[in-house]
Amino acid sequence: MPSSMYAAPQASASNGVGNGAGKPHVLVVPYPAQGHMLPLLDLAALLAARGLALTVAVTAGNVRLLAPFLAACPSVATVVLPFPSSPFLPTGCGENTRDLPVDLFRPFMASLAALSAPLLSWCKSQTHGVTAIVSDLFTGWTLPLAEELGVPHVAFSCANVHYLATTHSLWRRMPTRLHLDDADETVTFSEAPGSPSFPWCSLPWMFRMHVPGDEVSETIRRIFLWSIESSCYVANSFAALEEAYVEHPLPDLMAKRVFAVGALSDAVRNCDERGGKPAVAPAKVAAWLDGFDDGSVVYVCFGSQQALSPVQAACVAGALALSSVAFVWAVRSGTVVPEGFEAAATAASRGMVIRGWAPQVEILRHRAVGWFLTHCGWNSVLEATAAGVAMLTWPMGADQFINAWVLAEAGVAVPVAEGADTVPDAGKMATVMAAAVAKEGESVRERAVELGRKAAAAVAEGGTSYNDLEELVRVLSVID
Repeated sequence: MPSSMYAAPQASASNGVGNGAGKPHVLVVPYPAQGHMLPLLDLAALLAARGLALTVAVTAGNVRLLAPFLAACPSVATVVLPFPSSPFLPTGCGENTRDLPVDLFRPFMASLAALSAPLLSWCKSQTHGVTAIVSDLFTGWTLPLAEELGVPHVAFSCANVHYLATTHSLWRRMPTRLHLDDADETVTFSEAPGSPSFPWCSLPWMFRMHVPGDEVSETIRRIFLWSIESSCYVANSFAALEEAYVEHPLPDLMAKRVFAVGALSDAVRNCDERGGKPAVAPAKVAAWLDGFDDGSVVYVCFGSQQALSPVQAACVAGALALSSVAFVWAVRSGTVVPEGFEAAATAASRGMVIRGWAPQVEILRHRAVGWFLTHCGWNSVLEATAAGVAMLTWPMGADQFINAWVLAEAGVAVPVAEGADTVPDAGKMATVMAAAVAKEGESVRERAVELGRKAAAAVAEGGTSYNDLEELVRVLSVID
């Protein structure tokens, strides 16, 4: 097993599915999207290290993504399911959201519900029966399987508890859909701590796209409602970041137990290929960063799903050039960096552009990196938080507006833009960047460093996340 901030005991190879009759056997069902799979596999690694027999269910097209995880956790088994044919999807489409256009995300999610039948047949065929199911929030169709098998169902959220509660509130209550011209109208969550409010346009888009009576929409709603019926919830967060949402039962979650076990990125911190093979070796990036002062470098990345438009990429490049800050920019496929920008930054010895998958965790943990220009995807947020890095926020969709709100409440972030179609002013963004790495940004950085210490304490032995994980293991270890 890789080293872990949780200081977990080593799992025995004898915990494989075929050798554990009479022992707990947990079926783990991830949602095939990079941001969902990584934290759930991190959780699975911790559960396996604590002696639970695990089987991870994936479709054939996602098997290769498990390779680093399975290499680190050889006791974990897999069940490979055929990708379902669906009237909602074109023939031969990808089996992971990173291979799909955005307009197919919703029909893709709905189509995966057809995996319930073959997965149930597999469960019933096992001599070492499944004793619990841990399933992504987006694969709530596993709840009826758990009910038929008579075993607990645990819903896993790759996001924070605030998002989990907000999502459940929306799908349970289904407030009247606002008209498109009311995109800025405020929706208030009165039962949540602090009664937070968000404009309609900032709510999770899966909900905003709901059309009553539409088969895809109703299937997605049913998936979320199934997740709400779970025995309990697990969230990739920690108490010091969301104290009000963790310490007391939430009406929006039907007062059910929430295990906050984050930050899970620390579970496999020595796995260089977590999430993919880096386009640049971590050692090469670290050697380049070694030439800069502590906290003086801005890391820029907008996640694996979001490609900047040419004008947005030009804005980011312009801001980096005008600010004169040192930077590392991880550019995903589909984002076009302005011609000449990379050469100029390289010549000035103050910029590095990485095209493809970047060793993000290693970059954020380098002492020279003090700020992160991010789309506020929760995995990225937690990786930065655990590293004690402050953030420049540009939320674009999904849970990202809520994530940005959580960061603002914690005082560890500065907003620079908002919205997937927004084109910020390069000069204004440059001013914010320059101020962040200067004296003006010191107080935010200090709070980020302190939050990083609290994140480390949470997963250390006796910490809040460590204790929640141990309690979760006890729940999953009960065999009726």
